[in-house]
Amino acid sequence: MLLRYSIILSFIFLQVFPVAGQVSRKIKLTPVSLGMDLPESYKQRTFIKGLAGFVNKIDQLVGAMILVDESKTTVLTRFVRQDKPPIITTSTSDVIYSARIDNKFKFNGSYSIASTRVEKDQIYELIVTDIGFAFLPEDYIPYLEICRAATNVAPETRRKTYYVRSAKLTTVYTRAYQKTLGDTDVNGVVFSVGGEVFHSSDQFKVDYVVSVDLVSLEKLLSLQSCNDLINSEEIARREKAEQARLAAAKAEEEKRAREQELNAAKQQVEEMKKTLGESISRSSEMQKQLQDAQEREKAALLQLNDAIRLANEMASRAQMAQQAAESRESVILTFKNREGKVLEIKNLDELSEDKLRALGFDVEILKQEGHR
Repeated sequence: MLLRYSIILSFIFLQVFPVAGQVSRKIKLTPVSLGMDLPESYKQRTFIKGLAGFVNKIDQLVGAMILVDESKTTVLTRFVRQDKPPIITTSTSDVIYSARIDNKFKFNGSYSIASTRVEKDQIYELIVTDIGFAFLPEDYIPYLEICRAATNVAPETRRKTYYVRSAKLTTVYTRAYQKTLGDTDVNGVVFSVGGEVFHSSDQFKVDYVVSVDLVSLEKLLSLQSCNDLINSEEIARREKAEQARLAAAKAEEEKRAREQELNAAKQQVEEMKKTLGESISRSSEMQKQLQDAQEREKAALLQLNDAIRLANEMASRAQMAQQAAESRESVILTFKNREGKVLEIKNLDELSEDKLRALGFDVEILKQEGHR
């Protein structure tokens, strides 16, 4: 949409479709001016063609330590805190520059415009837009690690070494226009420059360039007191090591205490297992004894019931016998005299045979009658 808007404002579109028997119309074109230079803010950026490989990953370029030796650029290493990676922002409408340029353009063929080179009798439409930015805030830079790494770097190398603080990704849209010769019929986009007509039916071509904000290693080190940083870090490291040692000793004591508790618990478990085993054994024996006792109890109960039944029977018999005995004691003999009178005698000792005879009883007869 941005490109389309820019083109509509910048050009007069002329579509010519010749038809047999139809005369082409001539249209007066409004001349356009050409751009001769880039904005100052854009020219102040650092463009290094050797970093073009980072166009798809500028966040990986930020924090890099690079060596610039004349026209050769080498990425040495990268210093970025793991907990604080580069901050990335994106944009699609930050147009930096939009103009038509010819071969007299100051930056014709430079990397800052994606090495676009305008030849004689050509004009290029140029649109430059920033689309990505990655940077490290001050407190994100790991100065201590950089100081340590720089202790063994030769002074000559230090002067050629730079730290990438930030990086920008820029798109460069270009479209070439050719000079129209004579009364040649043309189509597409047509405009006039200096009395000459240029036209193009091409689409825009897009390229990417990377610019960086560099800080020399010497300047970076001068901003920090590396000795103080290293000493402070050494003290902090020793304190941390001591804290770690104390923590380890405490953890070891805790481990031994837990081991003792575990051994005591194991011993208690073993004793309980032993006690439980003995208890189970005793319980089995006691269960057997209980079963025997229950059987004896059952047998005794049966015997008791038999004894009770027998006792009841004996008691009943005894009672009956007693009753019978008492009955025999009350009336032992029955005597009847000649007149038919009945006499009951309870005690035979009271009467002798002679006395009975004297009372007029026939003893022999009475005995026979008594049997009857």
